[in-house]
Amino acid sequence: MAVSMVGYEEGERFYRRYARLLEQVQRGYCQCKKVGLQLIQTILGLEPRQGYIDEEAVKRFLEIFKCLEQHKMEPSVSIHHFVHPAWFDAKGGWTKEANIQLFVNFAVEAFKRFGQHAKLWSSFNEPTALAVGGYIAGNFPPGKMFHFTMAGKVLLNLLKAHCLAYNAIKALPNSSGTKFGLTHAMWQFRTAGEGLLYLPAKWACGWATYCMGWDVVHDWMLTGRFEWRAPLRGVVHTWQYKGGKPPMDWWGIQYYSRPQVNWAMQPSCPKGEVMSLMPYASDPLGLYQCIQRSSAYGIPVYVTETGFPTFDHDHMQTVLDRYLKEILRAISDGLDCRGYYIWTLVDNFEWAEGYTKPFGMYAWRPDGSKDRELKEGAKILIRYNELLPDSYENVKAIARGAALKQKPTYADMLERAAETTGSGGHRDKAMA
Repeated sequence: MAVSMVGYEEGERFYRRYARLLEQVQRGYCQCKKVGLQLIQTILGLEPRQGYIDEEAVKRFLEIFKCLEQHKMEPSVSIHHFVHPAWFDAKGGWTKEANIQLFVNFAVEAFKRFGQHAKLWSSFNEPTALAVGGYIAGNFPPGKMFHFTMAGKVLLNLLKAHCLAYNAIKALPNSSGTKFGLTHAMWQFRTAGEGLLYLPAKWACGWATYCMGWDVVHDWMLTGRFEWRAPLRGVVHTWQYKGGKPPMDWWGIQYYSRPQVNWAMQPSCPKGEVMSLMPYASDPLGLYQCIQRSSAYGIPVYVTETGFPTFDHDHMQTVLDRYLKEILRAISDGLDCRGYYIWTLVDNFEWAEGYTKPFGMYAWRPDGSKDRELKEGAKILIRYNELLPDSYENVKAIARGAALKQKPTYADMLERAAETTGSGGHRDKAMA
């Protein structure tokens, strides 16, 4: 098992300094890196004009893949991570079903160029976040608010695009060893209390959970049927994938918390947890429940994103340790969870939040006061990476042998279990 990081900086900076950053990662604790092809597609201009492939961008990303291989890291490729070229947006982007084939064409081209360099591919990063952020919450482009019907249409087009891209890539001659999946933001919103005073907040939390696809995407994964409702309008979109359950080789869980609000719909922190800067509280049990829920799909599960933005190193260590505890508890309980990615390698430009949310394992500040300094709170992951073996069976054995306690840290319990079961030692292989 690899305790891994999503290493996502601003595209141009990573593009220029990737060799140094990857060397830094390997020296630390990470053997698996999530590479976003969206950096080629937009910032780096793989297809800056429709039908035109920038061969210099292709060459640079082949160099990046080669560097990953030299450092014995296993890349996981996300074809679309929220962003796309301006020419695609000018055609209506994901609001137009006719544009789906443009994405499929790009996905096939990207796979032809880079397929041999990665086994784990995903079509989209958090399709519900893209739809909700752009058309309900307004914090993603195009910044629309309360366009519930359009958000459903965008989400539907994204899921249709996944199915078509999956089938197109799987039809290619060199795709036999490729695992193709999807990553999903799993959010449940809840209130801090009950009663009449909380009724408006409960209504809002219910719709927020619904729009983020808690049941919509879950039902689609189980049956292939998509159904989208809008407030006061009822069902506005339906679709049934003809093949039954949608085509999927693995499932990516993007989990951070189960946000809680008070009666005034302001963020609140449950007793015994700590508040992040997003602001939502730590909630390790919710991660276990997401793994458990996702296991119903009958395919391997990866926790493809989780993290905790804070300047408090003790909080970072405690939360990461408790989250990893729940992942290993899920594995010991027989749930097929294959890996874990931290968001993110270096403090990054966090979309609409800018540089105000320090998710990174390495500290970096735009004023130059911090330049990729490993945080004390992140060092807990070094211990996990040293303790966890390469073999999935050995991971399960260690997880079962470790007492599921929180103090001093779960890593301490894991180390004691490894002394009796034999850790096998972490080296260079990601958990397959």
